Amino acid sequence: MDDAVDRALDALKFHIKKEIVDNYFADRVYLEEETALLKEEVEAYRRDLNLASRRFCTFYQALGAESACASACELLGMADRPFYEQFKELAPEVCRGLVKPYSCWGLTATGRYCSLVLKVYEDLQREVAKLREQYDKILIHLRLLNEDIDKFNGSYDFGLIAAQIEGLEGRHEVISGGLLGVEREELSTRMRFKRQKLEPEDLPAVPVLPPLKEIKGRLKEVLTRVCPL
Repeated sequence: MDDAVDRALDALKFHIKKEIVDNYFADRVYLEEETALLKEEVEAYRRDLNLASRRFCTFYQALGAESACASACELLGMADRPFYEQFKELAPEVCRGLVKPYSCWGLTATGRYCSLVLKVYEDLQREVAKLREQYDKILIHLRLLNEDIDKFNGSYDFGLIAAQIEGLEGRHEVISGGLLGVEREELSTRMRFKRQKLEPEDLPAVPVLPPLKEIKGRLKEVLTRVCPL
């Protein structure tokens, strides 16, 4: 009878330990997959942001003079002027080609100028809004992933797991030969999953631009005042 109980207890201990190990690796694989997915999202965002640089350059070309760029960007909250340095390095013929797809109307040069800038801004705002949505989703994904990482690290602390298994074994060593305190700490560190972090250079932010209908009047006032034509 005692032998049967001992065998049953041994089998139970084995399954408990196996479940701990299986759960650890299953949860770790999940975190690795989510981390890889986050990386893909960041890479896709950076590609889209790079494509959007052409739209920013088109906007600067439509504005024309430096004073016009400064005034319009101040109104729009784009003090840092994304991709402006890149725009300044473009050849003049390339800059002129940026606005060729746009047709504008107006009885005066100022009217045609305002029409062009407003059309380009409308396209820019829509593109930036999509980028901002991507950016916000990435930040949410990053926060949720780090919450899962914190839970994982709290659940799979080696010292805690070792104590649980040692309790099952009647204080026997978890690993044959035992581990010194320093070694246990090292193993515990290696078992932990590193929290993810995105620096501004990893995930460049884009400005929040208001829809044209919300700013059209004020923007036209600025453009009329600074029209370089």
